[in-house]
Amino acid sequence: MTTKITALKAAFGISILILFVQPCSAGIKIDKMPHSKTMKEGRQAVRDTLVPAEVMDIVTAVIKASSSFNIQSVADLYTPNAIIADDEAPYSWAGPTAGIQWVNAVEKACKINGITKLTAEVLPVNVFQQSNDDVYIVVPVSYTGNQPGKQHFAVKGAFTFILREVNGRWMIKSQAWMQEKAM
Repeated sequence: MTTKITALKAAFGISILILFVQPCSAGIKIDKMPHSKTMKEGRQAVRDTLVPAEVMDIVTAVIKASSSFNIQSVADLYTPNAIIADDEAPYSWAGPTAGIQWVNAVEKACKINGITKLTAEVLPVNVFQQSNDDVYIVVPVSYTGNQPGKQHFAVKGAFTFILREVNGRWMIKSQAWMQEKAM
């Protein structure tokens, strides 16, 4: 039972994170993030700066889809070679339908474990880096909800996303969830 609950916590962590990632609605204090640091990485400059709205919109769309189980809204957000990692079996999904597969797995885990009233609180984003055509962002989140028998569901962790610019559009190359207790 504990293993199922832990696995569910991880699956829902991935699912719900992006729903609350928008800075204004999530309480993210963007002004706490570095505004414009440039580092040399090989031959390409990497900027640690404010999270662009178009990146946050994609992250938000994924979280909303995972909480509503709307697979159509994630169908075109992932690169053809995308990969998603989560602590819910089968633990990874790959390819152009990775987002759809993952949302379906989250819905299944939710039903199996009877999780209801799941909510997520996105904590301030402190890790964001962007190069010309890549984005790396770590988004901390806290989840709460109800389980059968009035059990309280709570888990903290973080999502890591890598987005790539493909034909002038940001797409998710990878996403991974890690619970706080694993750190």
